[in-house]
Amino acid sequence: MLLFYLSLIESEDDRASITRIYESYLDWMLKMAFYYLKNESDAEDTVNDVFLNIIRSNTSIPLDDERRTKAYLFICIKNSALKLKRKRNKHRTVNLNELLNISAEYNIEAGLIQNELLKFIDTMPDIYKNVLALKIVFNKSAKEIADVLHLPLKTTESRIQRGTSLLKERFGDIDI
Repeated sequence: MLLFYLSLIESEDDRASITRIYESYLDWMLKMAFYYLKNESDAEDTVNDVFLNIIRSNTSIPLDDERRTKAYLFICIKNSALKLKRKRNKHRTVNLNELLNISAEYNIEAGLIQNELLKFIDTMPDIYKNVLALKIVFNKSAKEIADVLHLPLKTTESRIQRGTSLLKERFGDIDI
């Protein structure tokens, strides 16, 4: 895919930037998109859309600072994923046969709790949603979250604590 992106770019500097982003952040971008979409194919579509938007807009990305680069890419991935999610949810259908054929080995209760937890996190204000998503889904430390979101460590810790308190109010005593 990288060769396709590079074929769309004329400037050698821009090619080098896209190559660096692709090689350094592709896996991370796919994980972020997958978190929002819960589908590998949709995550790949989202990452492709982000790369094409970066190329089309000819925006300079702050490559000199990894925190700023990740923050920029995080926003791009989030917006693109949510746009795709809204578009796909308009035409959403449920296959009842698939629902009836759920394996007996699958712990339905745990799956429902996790699903409800993620739905609740998704309804929270962004300041809590982003830090809790990185904390719970990606198992990131407060320091890593602060680096990714370009926030002070104390602010990140406060948001994690407040977000966790909201989760505990809703779901009782849960392990996070």
